[in-house]
Amino acid sequence: MSHTPGSPAPLPDAAPAATAPAHRRPPRRSPATGRLIGIDLARGLAVLGMFVVHLGIGWTLADGTNALQPVAAGRSAALFALLAGVSAALLSGGRTPATGPAMGVALWRVVIRGLLMLPLGTALTLLGTPVAVILAYYAVFFLLTAPFLHERWTIVAGAAAALAVVGPIVSFHVRAAAADGPLRAPFTAVNTYDPLEALAGEGLIDLLLTGAYPALTWMPFVLAGLAIGRLDLRSTRVRWTLVGAGAATAALAHTASWVALGPLGGRARLEASFTPAAVADHGAPPDAATALADGFPGTVPVHDWVWLLSDAPHSGTPLEVFAAGGAAAAVLGGCLLVGEWLRWVLYPVAAVGALALTAYVAHVLLIWVAERPWGALLDPVLGPVVLVGSLAGAAVWRWTGRRGPLEQPLHAVSLWAARRIP
Repeated sequence: MSHTPGSPAPLPDAAPAATAPAHRRPPRRSPATGRLIGIDLARGLAVLGMFVVHLGIGWTLADGTNALQPVAAGRSAALFALLAGVSAALLSGGRTPATGPAMGVALWRVVIRGLLMLPLGTALTLLGTPVAVILAYYAVFFLLTAPFLHERWTIVAGAAAALAVVGPIVSFHVRAAAADGPLRAPFTAVNTYDPLEALAGEGLIDLLLTGAYPALTWMPFVLAGLAIGRLDLRSTRVRWTLVGAGAATAALAHTASWVALGPLGGRARLEASFTPAAVADHGAPPDAATALADGFPGTVPVHDWVWLLSDAPHSGTPLEVFAAGGAAAAVLGGCLLVGEWLRWVLYPVAAVGALALTAYVAHVLLIWVAERPWGALLDPVLGPVVLVGSLAGAAVWRWTGRRGPLEQPLHAVSLWAARRIP
């Protein structure tokens, strides 16, 4: 059983959840004011994508590969990041941003949620499972998102696009200087005194620059989601625009990478410069072709700038960011289009999306159990257990109208604390 990055994260609520006694069905709210089921549906699909990547759920092709792996790898995590931004926008007023004290409360709720997720993510990382736990990274994402809550959607969208290009390039050169250059000593010093690095092996430098989901190259997803969340997501035109623009962006990015690596000779150059030592800290692929097909654990090697032309999953390159981000926007638009029409058919998937934090933590804990000697019987059936258990359990829980077991305390604590900050 192999595990690669692509994990979900807890997201601020898209809208206040229904509250109804557990013994009766919650009333259906007006389409104009109720929770956007399409957002839960998109988040649920991202959770299922995580199961594919982490647990091998899917079917095997003739060559022995999982048919769903290439579809889910990289894209599910990008969808979660984009939805984090969307939910932060809705939490702070959506199309009409809150002002004054209301915006202050929304801002602090985002910050406090991030601060609460940091120790939770660190605790899960300490379990030592093969999953690249994303919660600590999301804590940083939320902290960095807060200053943008006041900005117009056009400014936020522009910042996302600019960072998608500049962020990976800056990351490449800074990491190169840290690997064997003037930044090596400062980076070593920071890691030496970083309590998170000492505790879980994942410190500030990892969270910002070198880890599985470094903020420098993942914030474009979050900011794009924040800009999208400022649009009228109940508008059919906006939804179709997300589908069309997102798909076009993804197609253009993949095409540009294919041209750069193929006809323009980028792949041949990477194969010629490839050495095991150069990729030892980037998943240790046996050759350049495997690296380009399977992707990287967050960043690309720094021995050749041509890696920045790749669109490989989790590579953190400009073209990968645009490709995965475009796909995420298209999926969100599609889910918003079909969510209301197929709400009962897709209800279990949307329920998983509404309980994303609970589903994520539960699946990491189950992986940890399956790896223990006393949990060996769970390992062969872990994928089906997680999949069926999540769909059925989330559907039953959401039928009561309550937030998830972990979503509720996160909501309550962040709201309580935010309202008491001057």
